[in-house]
Amino acid sequence: MKKLVLVLAIAMAACSSDGDNFIEDVGPTVKKVTLNTEVIMASETNPIMQRKATCDFPALYEHTVPSTFNVYFIPTDIVSATITYTNVEAGKRVFELPAMKYRVVVTNSEVQHRYQLPQSSDVLLLFGENTVDFTTIENVDVEVTNDYASIMVVKNKAITSAPIFGSITLADLGTYYNIYMRNGEGGAIIGDLGINNWTYRSSVSVMPNEVHRFMICAEDGLNIIVDSNILTAVTSTIIDRKKA
Repeated sequence: MKKLVLVLAIAMAACSSDGDNFIEDVGPTVKKVTLNTEVIMASETNPIMQRKATCDFPALYEHTVPSTFNVYFIPTDIVSATITYTNVEAGKRVFELPAMKYRVVVTNSEVQHRYQLPQSSDVLLLFGENTVDFTTIENVDVEVTNDYASIMVVKNKAITSAPIFGSITLADLGTYYNIYMRNGEGGAIIGDLGINNWTYRSSVSVMPNEVHRFMICAEDGLNIIVDSNILTAVTSTIIDRKKA
């Protein structure tokens, strides 16, 4: 799941100063900066047919994608103050900024560094950044990406309590339980998923920006079906319920 946020910085105006016998230090030139936010979604494919027609996964869950972002213009000179804009919607916005070098951060979280993103979240958190020198550059792209994997369990009659991944309880989404997890090193998210107070335990291995779905068939005697959905590809594993 990936987003692109285009930040277009266009020089519109400049300030000048006059002096009699001295030149006043008026600081950096102020520019008008246009922010153009474009959201691009990858399409999901339909999962393949399950082996047991009486125990199929429900429709793919439509994850809530953020529609507004916080934009941080963080000067690289350290001493200048960060300029912050909140609730920036997709489309074009014009900002007036001192012409200097910035680290431009676009995110729907409250953090200004990727490593500060939480390990788990009930909502999908996206992050992107780029370093831009607005004294020489007028156009820049900031690519906003998803570091999180979605771990989901189908909510049906076979589920008696909220599943747990590691020590974190999955959020109830109605049709599914879900938790978003990230690995700070960018690798796979690996751990044990406990279902029905750990009566059933299943190993999880899922990469960032992937979805790993689990289901226990509601009918007695059937199996746990594990479905790994990468949005553009699906693999499925059936686990014998008696061996769980």
